[in-house]
Order: sequence, then C-alpha cells, then structure tokens
Amino acid sequence: MEDLEKYTTSIKGISAAGIVREPASAVFASFLPQLDMETKNSEHLIQQVEEMMNQPFPVSADVVIIGGGPGGYVAAIRAAQLGGKVVLIEKNELGGVCLNKGCIPTKAMLSSANAYDLALRGGSEFGFTVNTVSLDYKKVVERREKVVKQLVSGLHFLMKKHSIRVVKGTARLASRTTVEVTFEDGKKEKIAGQSIIIATGSEPVQLPIPGLQGKNIWDSDDALAATELPGSLLIIGGGAIGLEWGYMFRKFGSEVTIVELMPQILPGGDSEVAEELRKSLEKIGIRILTDSRVSQVEERDNQVLATVVSSESQQQIIADKLLVAVGRRPITENLGLEEVGVAFDQKGIKVDERMQTNIPRIYAIGDAVGGMMLAHKASEEGIVAAENIMGRSSKMKYNTVPSAVYTNPEVAGVGMTEDQAKRAEINYRVGKFYFRANGKALGLGETTGFVKFITDAKYGEVLGCHMIGPHATDLIHEVVIGMEAEATIDVIGRAVHAHPTLSEVVKEAALDADGESLHKG
Repeated sequence: MEDLEKYTTSIKGISAAGIVREPASAVFASFLPQLDMETKNSEHLIQQVEEMMNQPFPVSADVVIIGGGPGGYVAAIRAAQLGGKVVLIEKNELGGVCLNKGCIPTKAMLSSANAYDLALRGGSEFGFTVNTVSLDYKKVVERREKVVKQLVSGLHFLMKKHSIRVVKGTARLASRTTVEVTFEDGKKEKIAGQSIIIATGSEPVQLPIPGLQGKNIWDSDDALAATELPGSLLIIGGGAIGLEWGYMFRKFGSEVTIVELMPQILPGGDSEVAEELRKSLEKIGIRILTDSRVSQVEERDNQVLATVVSSESQQQIIADKLLVAVGRRPITENLGLEEVGVAFDQKGIKVDERMQTNIPRIYAIGDAVGGMMLAHKASEEGIVAAENIMGRSSKMKYNTVPSAVYTNPEVAGVGMTEDQAKRAEINYRVGKFYFRANGKALGLGETTGFVKFITDAKYGEVLGCHMIGPHATDLIHEVVIGMEAEATIDVIGRAVHAHPTLSEVVKEAALDADGESLHKG
C-alpha cells in the first residue's frame, strides 16, 4: 500500500498542476506495471485511486490575486463579499501605480496648480486682491503625499475588514493552481488557490530614440519624484498623461512644449473636443506640435537638446527636462505565463468577456489585458472576474466605460465619437450646447467648452457623448448611466435638472439633438 499511496500522491500533484487531463484511472493504470506487488484485482485499486482523486485538493484560498492596484484590490473585496477566502499579493504598496504614482497624486497636484493659478491671476475677477503669492513646491508635494497616505491606509483597513490576507512580495505562476511568492529577503512561499487573477498592471513605454537616457530624461515616475520645478519642459506625447503633466507644470510656471506624433492631441478622442482643448492650452502658453516626432536627443550644458521633425520642417528645442509620456504597456514578463500556457502577446493577456484566460480558472484584468488603460476599467474587470469565480454570471461591457482628462477645462467622453460615426457611415445626429450660456458656469468664471451628443437619427439611441468644460469628468456619468439603462436621447433631454447647475448643459445638448434646445441662440 505504501507504493499505492506514493503513486496516487504523484498523480494528484500532476493533476493539480493542470498537466494531466485524462481520467485518473487511465493515468494510474500506466503505473500498475511499476508496482512491486501482486495485483489480482487491479480494477478495485483503480477505483480506490479514483475516489482519492475526486477528493478536493487542499488550497490556501478560493482566489489568489497577483497585484494590488485598482483592479486587484477591488477584485479581492468583491470575492470576499461573496464569501471567498482571498489572498492578495502586491510587491509594492496597495493601490498600485494609480493610487501611489498616477491618478491620485497627480490629481492632488493639479488641485494645487489650479488654486495657485486662481490666487496668482484670477483674484481681481472675483473681487479680491492678493498682494504677494509665492509657490512652495515642497508643500505641494507634502500635501500630495498626505492624500496618498490616507487612501493607502484606508485600503489596509478594507483588507482587514474583509479578512483578506495581504502578502508583500513578487509573484509568479508556479502551476495552474499555485502562485510562488518571493520576499525581499529571498525566501519563498507557494500559495495554492482554486482560482487565480492576474492584475499586474503596466509600465511606461520606452522609445527607441537615440540619446533618450540620462538624468534629464523623465518618465512619469521621475516627474512625480522631482523636488524642484523645471524651468522648461519638453513632453513627448499629447495623450492624457502628457497633457495633464504639461498643464500642471505650466500652471506652476514652467515653459512647456508638447510633441505629438498624431494629427491631434488626445488621439482617438473626438476631434472637435481635442481642438477646443488645444486652443485652451495654447492660450495659457503651452506650445503644441502635432504631426511631429522627436528623432534625436543630446545632453548640452546640463540641458536637453531635442531634434523635432515634422513633414514640413525640422527644428531643435532646448529644455531643462524631457518627459516621455507616450503611454504604458502591459506587464507580462517573469510571471510564468509561458510555462503554464496562458495566451498573451505584446498587447496583453488574452481574455474573454468573463475575464477568463484560455486556462480554466485563471483570470486576468486591468492594464495586464491591454485595451483602455484606465483604473475604473480595471476595477470593473476585477468585479466581473471575482463574480464569475464565486459562481455568478458576469460579463464585461466596454462601450460605456468613460474616459477623463483633468486639465482645465476638463475633458470627458463615453461611447462613439463623431469621427467614428462618420467612418462607420452611421446615420447620426449631433446635439451640442455651450457652457458660456450656462448661469452656473458664468458664476464660476469657467465658460470654455461644450457638451456634444452623438445619437442614432432614427431611434434616438445615445451612441456617445463628449464634453469639454468645468467638471466634465463628473458630468459624464449622467450619460454613462443613461447609456447603461438604454435611455434614448429624449429621456435625458426631458429629465428635470436643477437650476442653476452645470448639468443643464447636458440637458440642453440632449434637447438639441432633436432641434429642441430651449436656450441655444
């Protein structure tokens, strides 16, 4: 019987690793000739093995999650809410890049930039005079860190509240049911789970530009770590990351130039909104070069000399710092994906609408799967994955995931742009209304921008909505909910909106889609 237990244990280990798919009886039968015993009733022995194989394999958790960012920690909470035993592995701080180095710290700094700008330039419009205004950048950083620390502390509280085990270390797949964690001291631990969620996030893209290295070349992490403001800043990339950093540093007093390869800033966004934002940023002194690229970088007198090429010209730009802000790429290396057979490519890990990979009970979410690299998208994917693991049926929808840019004016959008509707040859209508005609916007002194609806001409279905203006990143969610509920444009237009509010611009734009705006001149 000692040999029998030995081989049965071996078979169970192989099966648990996801290597063997054949019935246990077939696997065990192949071992029978190696057993040093008389076997008169092999069928009985095979039956015993089947019974042992069918017993639940011991696990450390129902769900093991690799990555504690906005996708991973939300998945952990949702799985725990549904009764799951959860282990969450994070190599740095809970909250991931978003909370510690991205979304939250930059928004705190943007708030400081806007407050400084109001005190410096806007006082007279609102009836007050400030004699002396000076920027203490160290205090800006201290406030940012205080905000981040408070939110990270809150996450640790939530983990304890939901009895989620948090493990700090670097994780990789040891098998299809086991994650190996390496700690800072080099020690290792294997954690088994019935299901695994990969939420490893993303990292900054590295560009193959000659000379693009050195102390004066920044990525977003370097920009965040800076203790002093650059006198001048050259930014490669006119997407959300580049625009927010550019706006922020310009408001703090830096000279800023943004170089974008595509014909417009915010590539992929609504072109009319992008053009309105460009005008606004250029008005505050930001230089924007579209249809352009940086071909070479040199160090010169402790500054950066960049060669910028367009289809029409070539020029050289000198700056104190150069910020690379061309986006991020999924982290898929050194995770053991190849060894266990998880399908992925340079765009990310392959998943279905349930967020499951090609390997049963292994899921992936967030930036690791590519697509829109947005924290709120990652969180929703985490909820979908957790619910499917815990026995519910849940599917991810992307057409109602909003985007947001936190410049001033703010930009937000959801669904199809007008450019996309044109390319798809859809019979559509546009409804538009401007903030300059809104009483609340006038009172705030923020009248730049508009709300723009794209609707189906026949049935009034809301295909998309894109806006630029005050609090656009908050206003967009009225439309998100409407699209989720499949509300037609007349439902949004006829809903009563409190007066005076910025949301009245949304109402008027909805009415305008049917030519019924009440306050449009």
